[in-house]
Formats: sequence, structure tokens, C-alpha cells
Amino acid sequence: GMGVFLGAMSDMTPPVTVYKGKEVPIAPIKEQARAVLRQTGEKSLYWCRNFAFITGVFSGSECIVEKIRGRNDIWNPTISGCVTGAAIQAKQGPQAAVMGCMGFAAFSIVIDKIMGH
Repeated sequence: GMGVFLGAMSDMTPPVTVYKGKEVPIAPIKEQARAVLRQTGEKSLYWCRNFAFITGVFSGSECIVEKIRGRNDIWNPTISGCVTGAAIQAKQGPQAAVMGCMGFAAFSIVIDKIMGH
């Protein structure tokens, strides 16, 4: 759903007609369409994987946190947001993981307040 939408939206930029001061030759319409569809598919798959990862980590960690804590309050999504943000940024190093943790935890609090839980 969302991955396909974002993949399609990222391919809606106008085509490049001039590159390094030289005019780019125009390919036949079928070839252009094939190239755009291939790029859209690749980007959609990229976004789908990212959303699946975020959903899986957040949902799984929230379930575990709620089970361990035995209550359903604002801290469950906050802790789960921290875990998710850290997991997203883990490959970039510990400082990035801490920043991801803080950012996603704050985002989780805001969303929880907006949704009225």
C-alpha cells in the first residue's frame, strides 16, 4: 500500500533532458514506460520492506513490553518507539541508534496523544 504509493511518487519527477550541457536523446515511449515501471517497482519494494520492518519491530516490541510490564499506558509505545528507532539506525553506529531511539520514541508519544489513547 504505502510502499507502492511512495515508490510511484518518487518517480513523478520530470525527465532529464539536458545532462552536462548536452541534450539527452529521447527513447521510444515503450522503452521509457518500461524503465519507469521497473524503477517504480524497485522503489516500491524498497519502501514496502522498510514499512514491514518498522511495523514488525514496533508491534513485536510493544507486545513484549506490554507483556513484561503488565499494563497498557503511554510507556509501552514510547519504549517500542525507542527500540524501533534504534533498530532502524543500528547500522549507522551507536550515536545514530540513540538519536533514532529518541526521535522514534518522541514520534510515538505524539501519535499516541493524537490518536487519543
